[in-house]
Amino acid sequence: MTLDNDLKRRVIACDRRAQLQLYELIYNDLISVAQRYKNNDEDIQTLINNAYMKIIANLHKYNETNNFKGWIKRTIMNEVIENFRKEKNYKEFFNHDYEVEKVQIQEIAKIEYKYSNDELLAMMNKLPKASRMVFNMFVIDGYSHKEICEQLGISGETSKWHMKESKKKLQEMLLKR
Repeated sequence: MTLDNDLKRRVIACDRRAQLQLYELIYNDLISVAQRYKNNDEDIQTLINNAYMKIIANLHKYNETNNFKGWIKRTIMNEVIENFRKEKNYKEFFNHDYEVEKVQIQEIAKIEYKYSNDELLAMMNKLPKASRMVFNMFVIDGYSHKEICEQLGISGETSKWHMKESKKKLQEMLLKR
């Protein structure tokens, strides 16, 4: 996906039709990320709208040499992380400090062939909030444990514990099906 220079110019100039056109252009990318982190429509739409407003506000900073889709996804991920940090008492979710085995992404990738995206998303939404956050950042969005720790302000052991718990709970759900 690329951003047309004319569309960019019109959006920066506050042309409402251009803003709507941009929204329609990027909506699928925004919702695909938001749905992995929130499980109710109101929260998903809030994330999308907040990210979209930041995209419009910072569109003048976007450099055409960069990947536009990547820039959009980074913006919504930053909004997800910011939203998570703002939630009251979020640190209480991260009270575990256990050693954990390394998760094998190949095992998770095999699962996708047996289940639809909607089924997998429904299972992921049943994970505890903090574990779902770490799982999505690590497996889906490709963050390392070190990056997750820096973004969420948790220890490496806590991040790894949440990955282990996510994997364990997802395996239990898959076995029940």
